[in-house]
Amino acid sequence: MKLFHKVRELDGHRKIYFCGIPILSYKKHVKTPDFTYHIMKYMGATHCDNLENLILGSSHGRDGFVPGKTDFNLSNSSLDLYRIWHLYKYVTKHNGKNLKNIIVFWSVFHAGLQLKKTREWRNTIPYKKLYDIDYAFPLPVNDSFFLDAIENQLCGFVCPSDFRGKSTYNVHHNESAQELAQKHIKNTLRNNNQIQYLDKIAKLARKKNHKLYVVLPPYRADYLNALPVDEVVYHELFDFLKNNTDVKLFNLQHDSDFTDDDFDSPDHCNENGGKKLTRKIRAAMRKRN
Repeated sequence: MKLFHKVRELDGHRKIYFCGIPILSYKKHVKTPDFTYHIMKYMGATHCDNLENLILGSSHGRDGFVPGKTDFNLSNSSLDLYRIWHLYKYVTKHNGKNLKNIIVFWSVFHAGLQLKKTREWRNTIPYKKLYDIDYAFPLPVNDSFFLDAIENQLCGFVCPSDFRGKSTYNVHHNESAQELAQKHIKNTLRNNNQIQYLDKIAKLARKKNHKLYVVLPPYRADYLNALPVDEVVYHELFDFLKNNTDVKLFNLQHDSDFTDDDFDSPDHCNENGGKKLTRKIRAAMRKRN
């Protein structure tokens, strides 16, 4: 029988027990996270000039669209539709005078994704601090350490004037394409009504006279082959589009122009793939307009 037992660490705190009795409590030093990329995105989206095209989505949107002089790519890792909707509202309010087009990248997992339930739940904190987006769930840690870190990193920060939200690329996964696909499909099949936020985005777009586009991005062949048929993966999206014909879909998931050389990982474009996808989206927008 073990006399000493270390309980699970929570927010850097640890306790040592002897025969079931806590005898020592201490706090492990927590490394200050680097929120620079979040801050750059926030400052760029708030202050950039000539913003006509706003790109929103998860990391697939971040890597799938290389922004130009009239774009801003506010996509980021594991962003759910709840936060995408709030980011759209934020930009419309603070930098929306020239806004014309909203491009939402729809990932395989978006029908059921909730950031709070992912390993990246701490990313809810900068969205709360920078955009005042409610957590929508109680955090398992005290957020003051992270909020203070963001505040300190904001002080004196100067965003490059030409930053339009471009990805740094080089995404890699430890999981196989099949494991990634299975994990993403678990989110897809959750029945938690995330489609309501796309509906809210569509209603705001109509109110503001913005054109709304939904993009299904391409994936590497091994990931794509591990997915069920589109009608299973995207059934909620397809039903929504049938009832909202003013929202245009660009389905590039099966575009044969993309090869495995266009990807950094099973489900993320590299920079060359992102440039190719961006050209295709721009061409589709011109054709629709």
